[in-house]
Amino acid sequence: MLSWRTGGPAGLVALKTLTENGFDPILYEAEEKIGGTFRYRGYENAELVSSKQLTAFSDFRFPPEQGDHVSLPEYVAYLERYVDHFNLQRRIRTGHRVVDVRRLDEGGHEVKIKRKMSEDTQTIRVKYLCICTGLHVLPQIPTIRGIQHISAHSDKQVLHSSSYKGRAQLAGKKVCILGTGETGMDLAYESIKSGAKEVWMCTRGGFLSFPKVLNNFSILGVTFDGHLPIDGLITNLFESTYVHKWVAASHLRWFVSDFVIKRVLWLLTGTSGGCNQWVGELPEERLGRAYVFLNKSHKAMMYLNRPYKSRSRLLSFLSSYHDPPDDVATPGKVEILPWPIGVDDRGGFRFDWGTARAKGGSWKEVEKRLGEAKVEPDLVLMATGYTQEFDGWLGHEYPRPWEANSRDIIREGSEDVSFIGFVRPGVGAIPPIAEQQAMWWTLLIQKRMKLPMTPPHYYLLSKPTSRIQYGVDHSTYMSTLAKDMGSAPGLLDLWWQHGWFITLVYCFSAAFTTNYRLVGPFADVSAPEIVRTELWETVTRRGALGNLFMGVIPMLFYCSINLTAWFLEIIWILLGHPDVIGFARQWGLIKPETFSDSPSYSSMRSDRSKGNVQTNRMRTRSDNKTGPISGCESRELKSPPGGNMELELKPEM
Repeated sequence: MLSWRTGGPAGLVALKTLTENGFDPILYEAEEKIGGTFRYRGYENAELVSSKQLTAFSDFRFPPEQGDHVSLPEYVAYLERYVDHFNLQRRIRTGHRVVDVRRLDEGGHEVKIKRKMSEDTQTIRVKYLCICTGLHVLPQIPTIRGIQHISAHSDKQVLHSSSYKGRAQLAGKKVCILGTGETGMDLAYESIKSGAKEVWMCTRGGFLSFPKVLNNFSILGVTFDGHLPIDGLITNLFESTYVHKWVAASHLRWFVSDFVIKRVLWLLTGTSGGCNQWVGELPEERLGRAYVFLNKSHKAMMYLNRPYKSRSRLLSFLSSYHDPPDDVATPGKVEILPWPIGVDDRGGFRFDWGTARAKGGSWKEVEKRLGEAKVEPDLVLMATGYTQEFDGWLGHEYPRPWEANSRDIIREGSEDVSFIGFVRPGVGAIPPIAEQQAMWWTLLIQKRMKLPMTPPHYYLLSKPTSRIQYGVDHSTYMSTLAKDMGSAPGLLDLWWQHGWFITLVYCFSAAFTTNYRLVGPFADVSAPEIVRTELWETVTRRGALGNLFMGVIPMLFYCSINLTAWFLEIIWILLGHPDVIGFARQWGLIKPETFSDSPSYSSMRSDRSKGNVQTNRMRTRSDNKTGPISGCESRELKSPPGGNMELELKPEM
């Protein structure tokens, strides 16, 4: 038996995956209905910023007539259909809160559960724990000196965004939004549309704006309105598959794409700070998808731009970016501000303009316009995200998600406890990641897979001081899990099993979960048809030019880079230098060497604890235990006398 503590998409897909693979799981959900954050923390007009093609589970798709981006109620309805389709309801216990979990000396776990509206508790014993409580649980409330002066006025409020439900809360108000993430941008747009008197947004360090859909721009008078979800534009071949380890370690693909995208954005919109983003940009050294989560809620950007947008006539002649006509007709603007350092007795915000000015970029112009302005909001909305709490119910003997040092799913030595859905992609979606994580863990506890050995080259390059340290590149992370499981198809095998057409779609499509169910231990009979139809449609929508510039040219470029890396590795080996995961050692052409105190790459991630974010570091093992070795695939480790570990290499199947 297994026990969960969530009824969101991560818990549901884990429940389904384990049920289909011979386990007897039960899901416990504290609320009366499933849906999690999507049901209980949503608001009017909210919709997913990830496309239906990427967000849907691999074997249960949205209907073809459904729009690319679904509303929150539509997504909750999808989850309910998912439960019905796979007959999961009999395994779900809603209105049951897990209040205490303890590890038993004899093995397994003791779980105490409390029924809603009751003081009685139930105790069960389970063999495995799958924790899927998610990233968006408890409101993250920042500390701002004097913030209480605002709510001291009877006609003013300070709310977290989780308490916002609709435009009626904004109409006629002077609204200040703390945070410039996707929720903050939604709230700014809704404030303008509701008729708010004034709207301000405060940002800590800036943001990178990019619309969830690529369309509405013209080049030399030719308008493009293809309505392409951006999370389906990255191709597989040579970007997430057949990538040399040196290329992966260098993150070259991220840097090259950032370099190209900045220049394309400058040509199309007149600014490289983001897509049609003239203010609030990140510092140059952090400006790129390698470093941050893209802000794909883009509708408020035109109101932020209004006081600042200035483009040359020549560029305007060559190209233009079109704002939606309905939004152009709506009056108003959103003012960008630095993060407040305090609030005075009247409820007015105070700012450190010197620090803001030192950031460069558009901040000098912002200070010139707003340096003397009074910012005294009626309503403060904290769009500051969420945090997670485990100490109140999960025993101290258990790891926390930030201690899960193998693929962010389990901690080595505690394989019977998994954390599903605790990473966030820079561009992508958590539900399909959770599905692949659930499959990964299922194989592990079935002992059909050994712990992975390859380095985790999928983490976003966040600053050591950043609050969020669980960012990943979606395609790299998904591809890595698939390789661990034996679900990443080789092109020849794929051609042999499914033919040239599906092989072509796999190469040109993105890292959709269905692509990783064509072969391997979770191969599904419905996958080929989904690839032939729905995933092929994501390719054809790009058009010939789109596939040339976003498919063929990048593939050829990265192919040359990877071939060069493989060629250099061969030379390196022939010169007598050791390789770690090269083909020669894998196939026994070179005698394995003995390594001592080698770094554990499965542990090479941020050690995160509440209130204490440490820099990335590599831990070493000298305890004679089986553990990961630098850059190795799934191999056996033997510990000879003296504490050194010998690597026994086997060919990759």
